[in-house]
Amino acid sequence: MVSLVFLGLAILCALISRILLVTAAVKISTGWAFGVFLPFGPLFFRLNYPDEARNSYIFRVATLACFFGFIIYEPRMSLRLSKIHPTSASPRLSKQTVGYATEKPGTSSKATGTAAPAPTPTLAERRTANATELERLRGIEAELKLRKRDLLHSDSEGNRIYAIDLASYNEAFAKATAEKNALAAAK
Repeated sequence: MVSLVFLGLAILCALISRILLVTAAVKISTGWAFGVFLPFGPLFFRLNYPDEARNSYIFRVATLACFFGFIIYEPRMSLRLSKIHPTSASPRLSKQTVGYATEKPGTSSKATGTAAPAPTPTLAERRTANATELERLRGIEAELKLRKRDLLHSDSEGNRIYAIDLASYNEAFAKATAEKNALAAAK
């Protein structure tokens, strides 16, 4: 709410400043009255007639101050910037384990002796799963190429996240390629 008040005051001060500038330009000539509505017209008027344009100076400064207040108090500005570059790795490439800190990965609170072992997939099922994984990795590769294209060199946090995602992609691609080669040799 405070940010909208600052924005409203900035617009009001800018209008008052422009009205004062137009009235000063009308006193000089009608050519200047139309000239202040052209691009760079107010700048040239203020440079040629600094004494006549002095009345609008306070409102120009107030416009800048109110706009700066709007930027400071805008609560959604930081949220929009954080969506551009996520602060964590992509969920598809995440290796984070699920569970409590005291559990070891792969353990369960259920009795382990009663569970039947998972059936071994057939060669055709493994090939299908491998083809699906390679297709998924092609999509991730295209996404990474787009991110790299749009990434600025000065964005250190974005480059760090990109490097993490690229390393995860390379690891998953190497694993899928090795599986593909193993399946091709198993004919």
